[in-house]
Amino acid sequence: MRKYYNYLISISKKQPRFVIALSVLVFNFSCVEPYEGDFGSFEDVLVVNAIITNELKRQEVTLTRSYRFEEEEPPFETDAEVSITTSNGNQYNFEETQQGVYESIEPFAAELQNNYTLNITTSSGRTYRSTPMELPVASTTIDDVFAERIINDNGEEGITINIDSYDSSGSSKFFRHDFIETFKIIAPFWSPFDAVFVIEGFETFEIPVILREQEEQICYGTNNSSTINVASTQALVEDRLDDYSVRFVNRDNYMLSHRYSILVKQYVLTPETFAYYDTLKGLSQSSTTVFSEDQPGFLAGNIVSLTDPDENVAGYFEVSTVAEQRLFFSYEDFFPGEELPPYVISCVLQKPSTAGNFGERDLVNIIREESMRFYDYNTNPQPGEGPYIMVIPQCGDCTTLGSNIVPDFWVE
Repeated sequence: MRKYYNYLISISKKQPRFVIALSVLVFNFSCVEPYEGDFGSFEDVLVVNAIITNELKRQEVTLTRSYRFEEEEPPFETDAEVSITTSNGNQYNFEETQQGVYESIEPFAAELQNNYTLNITTSSGRTYRSTPMELPVASTTIDDVFAERIINDNGEEGITINIDSYDSSGSSKFFRHDFIETFKIIAPFWSPFDAVFVIEGFETFEIPVILREQEEQICYGTNNSSTINVASTQALVEDRLDDYSVRFVNRDNYMLSHRYSILVKQYVLTPETFAYYDTLKGLSQSSTTVFSEDQPGFLAGNIVSLTDPDENVAGYFEVSTVAEQRLFFSYEDFFPGEELPPYVISCVLQKPSTAGNFGERDLVNIIREESMRFYDYNTNPQPGEGPYIMVIPQCGDCTTLGSNIVPDFWVE
């Protein structure tokens, strides 16, 4: 039986979260109860998220700062100078396309037998440089991406997304997988009509029903992978991954309700990059809480400060070979005739009253504040009920959960 070294490390949906508390780098720990004590000293460090691949494209580098435990979002490192230099004398300059996100001005692809070095100068004049990194192999392939209905080891029924991959040269060995999933959302209490606020007076008010101005019944949601999934075939006879799971979706997840697509990406890593993720896995599992005495400490990557050799820098500069493959399926393909998963939120129809004085009429306030959406007319209102049946926005307007623009790649 083949044995894969499969490591799952929690990260955020957008990018790795680096929270500095008690002078310790904490990777997405969470607490059951809010902690109200003193977090102690805070270390402000640069956080680098940089991956270049063998894809011909505008490569991307993201720069943020560490942030306190009680804060929700990291501050962006803006107005920096970013470039990548190569061992054959080329230099690729980057420009800031949005706050903290830098893209190469010219598209380029990483190539074999060439070293790549990341260079950063912040707006404050501090300079940073990575270790030279090289592409591990010329190419990688995903032979197949497929879905299966299973009951996992935790007793949960759902869909697993698996891949098959094989390198006949035996030179890959170290892998990381991530994905982008896209799914159709159909608002269960959508109406082609909407109620809008026009005016309210002391004695009268006007909230007419009109046709909706945009598509709000069918939308498309998108999630990025929230784990780091690392595998090694170094101990195997062949450089092969068979039935290797990259994603499990519980059957009760509303994402499966209609049509679902997943783009799986396979990265071949250098031994050094794999070792970094392996160490990160060990640190994230070394203590049960942020506040235990066995604190993991700061995990240094391959980027250092040239301004101050003692300065900590978080993150990693990765040069990897990548391949990708997309899969589509519908709920009916695996659960024919079975009840759909519960919607993402409980939908309760309400009939707000129009009674009351100026500024106190429930239905008028709800429509003016857009806190509910029109679903239907209340043709037989009971005492205390208004003329419209209303529902919370997530149940009647899919744009609160996704985009109403059909993705270019979408196939029904």
